[in-house]
Amino acid sequence: MLSVLGHATILVLLVIETPRQLTVEQRPVAVEVVMVAPSAAYPAPPANLPPTAAQPEVTGRPSPSPARPARPSTGGRVTATDYFAGAVLDDPRNRQTRETLSTLTVDERLIQICNIEAMEQLKRWKAGFVPNSVVPYAMADPVLGATSMEAKGAAVHADGKWYRLSFSCGATTDLSRVASFAFTLGRPIPQREWEQNSLPELVEGEPTD
Repeated sequence: MLSVLGHATILVLLVIETPRQLTVEQRPVAVEVVMVAPSAAYPAPPANLPPTAAQPEVTGRPSPSPARPARPSTGGRVTATDYFAGAVLDDPRNRQTRETLSTLTVDERLIQICNIEAMEQLKRWKAGFVPNSVVPYAMADPVLGATSMEAKGAAVHADGKWYRLSFSCGATTDLSRVASFAFTLGRPIPQREWEQNSLPELVEGEPTD
């Protein structure tokens, strides 16, 4: 299992001798984004939508057309129809975040933009569910491609609890936008399993249940 180097540590990636297949060996560097109120152009759909330091989510600049909620598919998998990480990073209040991302390795940038997308998609998919941190390596190491990430053993923190999360994410070649995203939100992770999965009890000062 992954060793814990603190709540904000640097990602180290082990290169495997297969075409662009990477596994995450340690926590990614934490990237902070500002919290702002949801834009009118991104209305939350009706209720039935990745450090590590917490990553507060943020909506970005309005898109040309209203966002559509992610749609459920077979097996409980939800496939996104609109993507938000690019707009988040375009927001002027996230200038420092963009500058920080530009200093990271290609693989670290991919992980960060996919983590941001995961939080934005979850928030819009389910009213009242407000995630504030995603750990992509909680239950299993994610696998990275050149512009893709598969995190079958991820976890997301919301309302003082950690939930199982599985997601796949595809980015544009310049890693500035997300081009595909699908996820499955699972059950809460028992608190007795948090420590063994490198999940902190406190995220952004929020006490656990």
